[in-house]
Amino acid sequence: MIACPSSKCSSPNVADLPHYWRSLPSDSPLKAEYAPPARPKVSYWAALAAVAVGIVVITEGGILIGLLIAAGGVGWGALAFKAVQWAEAQHAVWSTSHVCLACTGRF
Repeated sequence: MIACPSSKCSSPNVADLPHYWRSLPSDSPLKAEYAPPARPKVSYWAALAAVAVGIVVITEGGILIGLLIAAGGVGWGALAFKAVQWAEAQHAVWSTSHVCLACTGRF
């Protein structure tokens, strides 16, 4: 049995955060407070297009600018990938969190 870890509360009235959040009415002010972390809207197509444009520029003779464009596309893709990984880690933490129904603390 899980109890609230707060030294002031220590109530045994604890719920899984995702389950509690889904059970809240849509007009509840707690719905936004306990909402899952937002997932980034990432498109790898822009990064892939930049790499492709860089390759085309390289083949047309602009080696330095083509390399810069392609490297920018690779960097953009790496940043997008890291953003998705970070968001998935935050969502994993949220999905295993609990909420105390007495003091509304999260843990």
